[in-house]
Amino acid sequence: MLVTPPPMVLGAALLFWGWQTGFLILALPLAVLVEAARALTWRLELSATDFHRLTDLCTLLIVVSGIYLFSTTGTSRATDGPRAMTLLFQWLPLLLFPLIASQLYSTAGKVPLTAFFWALRRQAARAPETRPVSVDLGYLYFALCILAASAANRRTLEFYAGLCTLAGWALWPWRSRRFSPLWWIPMLGIAAVAGYAGHVALHRAQQVVEQTVFEYIFSMVRGDADPFRVTTAIGHLGRLKLSDRTVLRVERRDGLHVPFLLREASYDVYNSPAWLASGAAFGPVQPEADGETWKFAAGRSPAERVTVSAYLNRGRGMLSLPGGAFEIDHLAVVGVHRNRLGAVKVEEGLGLVTYTTLFAPDGPLDGPPIDADLHVPPREAAIVSRIAAELNLAGGSPTEKVETVAAYFRRNFHYSTWKGERPRKESALEEFLLNSRAGHCEYFATATTLLLRAAGVPARYAVGFSVQEWSRLEQRYIVRARHAHSWTLAYVNGGWRDVDTTPPVWADAEQTEGSFLEPVRDFWSWAGFLFARWRWSEDESGIGRHAAWLLIPLVLVLVWRLYSRRRVGRDVERTRPAVAVARPGQDSEFYLIAERLRAAGLGRQNDEPPSVWIERIHATDLTPILNLHNRYRFDPAGLDANERAELRVQADAWLRNHQSAETTVTGGRGAG
Repeated sequence: MLVTPPPMVLGAALLFWGWQTGFLILALPLAVLVEAARALTWRLELSATDFHRLTDLCTLLIVVSGIYLFSTTGTSRATDGPRAMTLLFQWLPLLLFPLIASQLYSTAGKVPLTAFFWALRRQAARAPETRPVSVDLGYLYFALCILAASAANRRTLEFYAGLCTLAGWALWPWRSRRFSPLWWIPMLGIAAVAGYAGHVALHRAQQVVEQTVFEYIFSMVRGDADPFRVTTAIGHLGRLKLSDRTVLRVERRDGLHVPFLLREASYDVYNSPAWLASGAAFGPVQPEADGETWKFAAGRSPAERVTVSAYLNRGRGMLSLPGGAFEIDHLAVVGVHRNRLGAVKVEEGLGLVTYTTLFAPDGPLDGPPIDADLHVPPREAAIVSRIAAELNLAGGSPTEKVETVAAYFRRNFHYSTWKGERPRKESALEEFLLNSRAGHCEYFATATTLLLRAAGVPARYAVGFSVQEWSRLEQRYIVRARHAHSWTLAYVNGGWRDVDTTPPVWADAEQTEGSFLEPVRDFWSWAGFLFARWRWSEDESGIGRHAAWLLIPLVLVLVWRLYSRRRVGRDVERTRPAVAVARPGQDSEFYLIAERLRAAGLGRQNDEPPSVWIERIHATDLTPILNLHNRYRFDPAGLDANERAELRVQADAWLRNHQSAETTVTGGRGAG
């Protein structure tokens, strides 16, 4: 059975919760209602059934709120919504407020345990004369407010100071009286400082673990671009086939010059058939004051902008960005991280995010070149150096070298998604450059990157999507999985430039592979997008604006039921007669014998054990009955059916046998 918290601490905890979660305007009247219960003299007579209904109402509020949050703030999978669970936890002090308010304004001042357990309710229904155990929810609600405030994840010194202050306030009445407060307060301060140091160390360890886990997940899952490694299909035999599923939607007010490239990641180390990213650790990007603007550099005037809608898997993923991006607007996520190779990942976002990217030719998305951007692997060095010499790439400016390489592929190569057998003595890249001169984008991007490096131009291998298909149905550009693309980044005139040497016909070639059911799938995909945009909408037109009205009837019903209850003063409860509580063995026939002896002047004295009593009055024939009674009254196992019947039979026999004797004694006394 819990005890009552000290005055004002519940109100302070509610205000602290409102401050940390942004619900301060809502927390203020709740705190006033909680503390006003100490000043008001009237109370509501609430029965156990009333508390049952209140608990059921709070449970319903939690379920409805959970459904709402999972359908509007969850991730791309309805069964996995950590963000929704966090928000639901933040709402709990509000959702459970009717219960704590009813306790504070009730005559009982506590809540029966039957309100929380159906099994106890059934047990109480079978034995209505039993009074259920009640508890004070004050400290539990106090702890809930603190935990809900911490779920806001505001790791500030102000939060920790408020937490320690509230904890000291709540623990003050329970401090040891053997020590002076002058000792207790400094010890509490030492514990607070040690706790803060431990919190900082754990947070840093968490960051390291998250980075390691993120890298491991990306090495195992292929849903998004892996910012650390990508395995190409160079050397793959047969025909490549990609899905026509829509993965991105792109809008631009003044239109796009298609094809338009959106990059997810880039790499600087080639180890056939894979490209790797060296020194690609991610660092956090700090948001602006609005929490939805993320800048990679300050003081740049916007040159161009593009808006992208993309799905996030479990709230995480790589962003598709144009080259030279320097700012992202309207991106509602908890964290944004970026590496030196221009890869940007997000964490704890909605299932669908729509963001606007500002970009310019000299944007700071990518870091400066390093030695790895000029390295040509030994296995490919001979063929690459040979072709670089044939193209006379040793002289000229970087711009001229890029144009020469692009013209070389444009004149001499064509696009193909099919590759046949090659001589084993040749590498896949050598066979592409010397013999077939046909391949898909990964061949062109890899060969271009290595040729530019051989010519002294820093270059990287980039992956992402090519935006080129306009949807009449959606009136925007759509990007399918088959529009996944690879190209080269070349460092020219102090900035990274997209160099795409894949023949432009590749998009048309991919489109011919589309299914005749593609229009049906497009319509279904568009409908799903519209639903997802409504589901994860955060503006006033979203579901949140209307779902809140559904709670009003529930609140009105609660207010009506509470108002209809009889209100009494505080002193009424104190003068109310106690209700008999059924206890095991209370219906024992031994009590009839004790009453008969008391009426005859042979009653048991105060604090006299029953065994001593029957010996004093020379009623040792009661010993077998007393033994059965004691077992019936105190033994947890009680009596079985036969023994219970035996107690009844022996007691009735004793009463009958002593009826005539008592009458004789009484009559004799009257004659004398």
